[in-house]
Amino acid sequence: MPEQPDHIPAGWYPDPAGGQRYWDGSKWLALPEPDANQGSSPRKRPSKKVLIAIAAVVLLAVGGGTIWKISHDANVRAEQDAAAAAIQLAADEEATRLEAERAAKESKDAGERARRTVAVENIESSVKTMAEEHVTKGFMDGPIISVSCSPVGGGSTDDLTETTTVFDCFAANEDNGDGTMSGYKYHATMNWSSGEFTYGLGKP
Repeated sequence: MPEQPDHIPAGWYPDPAGGQRYWDGSKWLALPEPDANQGSSPRKRPSKKVLIAIAAVVLLAVGGGTIWKISHDANVRAEQDAAAAAIQLAADEEATRLEAERAAKESKDAGERARRTVAVENIESSVKTMAEEHVTKGFMDGPIISVSCSPVGGGSTDDLTETTTVFDCFAANEDNGDGTMSGYKYHATMNWSSGEFTYGLGKP
């Protein structure tokens, strides 16, 4: 092929031997001829199977996200329920403990009151014995019918905060027939901590 002038622009030109050759603006290049149909063929539409597969992938992705959210929400609710159950269990255990302590204290207090009732009976018995001895010795008239002891100043043996109680004791030796009794005054002092008491004739 004859040489081309330098002013001819680069491009594909007919080759006298047949086909085309590429001129780069200064010389011929041995490049393969371009496909005349390249870039002009229509794009193929995806097949139905491909479309179905793509749709399935999309559905799986969306469905998977939904399932994950449902599972996550269920886990959160389960954790909240477990926390609430733990709090309720702790509250129930605390209530049970407090109830047990209350019952134990009531039982202990009841036992202490019973002990004090018996102690007062022992004081009255001791005072009666002393009064009878006084009658025997001629210090007073008899017989001694009964003895009763009551805390001084309106106190009560039910007041378990008291560690010491002073008693007025009355040794009756005569029924006046009008619902009253005549007799002699005694006194007693009880130390609840030690369980010991003292007593004697006269007022405290």
